[in-house]
Amino acid sequence: MSQLATPPNKISHIKADIFAAPAGSILVHACNTRGSWGAGIATAFLERYPGAFAKYKNHCAKHGESLVGTCLLIRGEPHDVACLFTSKDYGRRVDPPAAILAATKLAVADLLKQNEDPVKELNACRFNSERFGVAWEETEKILVELDTDMTVYERL
Repeated sequence: MSQLATPPNKISHIKADIFAAPAGSILVHACNTRGSWGAGIATAFLERYPGAFAKYKNHCAKHGESLVGTCLLIRGEPHDVACLFTSKDYGRRVDPPAAILAATKLAVADLLKQNEDPVKELNACRFNSERFGVAWEETEKILVELDTDMTVYERL
């Protein structure tokens, strides 16, 4: 009886600044549907990509809570920005971890469908793990399940 080989993990981890990711790649982070990038790494995205923020905010105003489980992929320079809608709200009103993980699975699948022609490199922070309070290991399980090829940036 032969043993099945374990597939290689397509998730790599590096300690570096996510904004130093290669130009032309996609930067991935989790977002709420309220149109707010007011805390955590979202504030860094707001400072660096104000045009992407305006598109995100308008998209939220137009679609609201129906965005949960989707991805808004905003093309730009030097990076595209992927907004994974994993919680309706933020702060004390953030969705429970189980709901965030269910939305994450759908939103990442949506991102993977949109990332074609050409397929671009995916670079992410440890999304969901800080302001949304979900253990990174739980989010990473979903990425592995979806066979996601992604570099995860951890703060220096």
